[in-house]
Amino acid sequence: MRKLVRAAAPRAADTDGTGTGGVGLAQRLAGLSEEDRDHVVLDLVRTHAAAVLGHASADAVEPDMAFKKLGFDSLIAVDLRNRLNAAPGLRLPATLVFDYPTPTELAAHLRTEVVPDTGAADAPVLAGIDRLEALLSSVGTDDDRRTRVTLRLNAMLANWGDIRVASEPVVPPQDLDTASDEEIFDFLGKEFGIS
Repeated sequence: MRKLVRAAAPRAADTDGTGTGGVGLAQRLAGLSEEDRDHVVLDLVRTHAAAVLGHASADAVEPDMAFKKLGFDSLIAVDLRNRLNAAPGLRLPATLVFDYPTPTELAAHLRTEVVPDTGAADAPVLAGIDRLEALLSSVGTDDDRRTRVTLRLNAMLANWGDIRVASEPVVPPQDLDTASDEEIFDFLGKEFGIS
């Protein structure tokens, strides 16, 4: 009878549920490209999905097939959520596979949870700059128009620099009696916005 039932492998070394022996998912993803991150997280989702469904390998879980078609019910969904929740820093809802109905969609969500896309906050600004570049190409060769636009762009860049400088704290020299001329002029320049 013992030969019929395989003993469960000990999971003591796998403290974060990622199959990496305790190395956190965020650490694994840290130095990877976005494409590699997607691949690693998708493999993680497929591996855990295969395990809760009783499959021997992740190959049995197609990335774009709905969890429901793969055989998930609410209990299996919670089991998958619990396995994925073992990764440090994750607190996933019980409705996870219903909110993200395919392994690919779930992997994309997990990747943004573990390694937030810092470029997303800059995206509207960068898109606006792209539109501005396209508009600038339509200015043509009229020197007066180009001069007006250039002056306006320079003023905008100067304001952008002033905002950054204003947000940096101005620290006066520790002792004005022993401060060099360079330290004093640097302090005055920062304090009064003189460059």
